Amino acid sequence: MRAELAQIRTQARDAWLDEARAEEIRAIVRDALADSDSRTSFRGPDWNSALTSGPDGGVTIGGAAGSASMRIWTMTQTRFVAASAYGQPTPSGPIDDTRWGFESKTVMVAFSGHVFDPSLTYFAVTAYTAQSNRFIVLPGQYRLVYARFRKDLGDGWGVAAGIINVPWDIESDFIGSSFLTTGDYSIFNYRFGAGKEPGVAAGWSGSWFRASGGVFNQLNGGSPEWNAPQNLSFAVAGRAEAKWGISWDQLSRLSARPGSAHGFVLGLGACMSNGRGQNPQPPAVQLATPSAQGFTADARVLLGEATLVAQYAYMRDPVGAPVLGWNQGVNVQASAFIAQPLEAFAEACWMSDVPVEWIAQAGFNVFLDGDRIKLTAKVVVPFGGGNVNGIRSISGGLGIAASDNNASFVSQLQLIF
Repeated sequence: MRAELAQIRTQARDAWLDEARAEEIRAIVRDALADSDSRTSFRGPDWNSALTSGPDGGVTIGGAAGSASMRIWTMTQTRFVAASAYGQPTPSGPIDDTRWGFESKTVMVAFSGHVFDPSLTYFAVTAYTAQSNRFIVLPGQYRLVYARFRKDLGDGWGVAAGIINVPWDIESDFIGSSFLTTGDYSIFNYRFGAGKEPGVAAGWSGSWFRASGGVFNQLNGGSPEWNAPQNLSFAVAGRAEAKWGISWDQLSRLSARPGSAHGFVLGLGACMSNGRGQNPQPPAVQLATPSAQGFTADARVLLGEATLVAQYAYMRDPVGAPVLGWNQGVNVQASAFIAQPLEAFAEACWMSDVPVEWIAQAGFNVFLDGDRIKLTAKVVVPFGGGNVNGIRSISGGLGIAASDNNASFVSQLQLIF
């Protein structure tokens, strides 16, 4: 009996020790897990990605606890142009300069999001264009065209730095003109626009009024180098808008959407750019504006599914002028949805003291799947004395094939995904 009792006591003691060891091990494991949860600096962030359901498409990537985000979207524009023109007559008869063909008008990849804090946002665009315009100056190259950071300071205030649109006219609110009513290309903005430049800008936005202004390199100089020969000591520009009856979000594109509210917008812009004497003279160099300065005024009337736009500019050295000097111009534009996906538009631009004073375009857009698919068909007609002069250099944007162009027909497919 004594031997059996000793054996039972030994077994009970061993079992108690095993249970104590197990509890001690479990406590060590709990401490290790708690410590690993607290050491986030040594752990990789959790990321998630998803396709966006918004009208602009894209892929969104988000970081752990909102630490960072990135939205990536792509836009492509493929079009067909048929231009009718006749050159100077010869002893054997007139020269037929009619041309037609396809081209990849624009291929654009955009990146946007925030870092560290939702109030610190970034925006970058790489793009290729077959023909130059105000926003993508160098054709035939795939390169960085936008790159800026913006800090939201609260109470409607914000500051931005980088390669940004110069606050000047209506088109200053858009990236590459992809959301313009007139088939993605504004004649008025080409003639009188200020494009984009490296610089810094500040802005304020309230319930019915917003304004922005900045300091940049020479406006329309097209050079990012601080010591480039065509650079200057300073250039300043600013723009202000007042609205009634609509929200700022409704102005994210130039035309209305079905079911849009009624409203009215007034805008004013001013710029001053002091170029140097060795700057190129237009129209020898594309987009040459040696000393852009002046002011612009515009008005937008939004009538539900219809939009009316009127613009005026008084500017020194706009593109297309035969000699350097002050010119003025007027642009009128109308658009309306005549059916749910079908939007008709027309635009006419007048510019003083140039051989071709009037250039007009009209056509229609068909929107499918929100704004992701846009089919444009339009006709472009220049009016004047038969010499397009500086306007000849915008053949890519308008479809003008020769200096004595009669009319051009453009059809374009735009995809955003």
